[in-house]
Amino acid sequence: MGFSEDTVKQAWNRSGGRCECIRKTHGHIGRCNKKLIWSKRGREDSGVWEAHHINRYGPEALSNCEILCWNCHGKTL
Repeated sequence: MGFSEDTVKQAWNRSGGRCECIRKTHGHIGRCNKKLIWSKRGREDSGVWEAHHINRYGPEALSNCEILCWNCHGKTL
């Protein structure tokens, strides 16, 4: 099951339309912060992003949802 549209919108608003990844192993210092485009969720292009579970076994809740650019999302799989 995935996040509800409402949860994704709340996470998007919290992110400011930028990648929230803070994983040191992804090659950026601090937050990735790459600018994303709302209409490009799950597509292949610049500004592409996806809503990702922070904890794969956690709830479908805002507290477990992060907005990641396609590059950071791919490295978490």
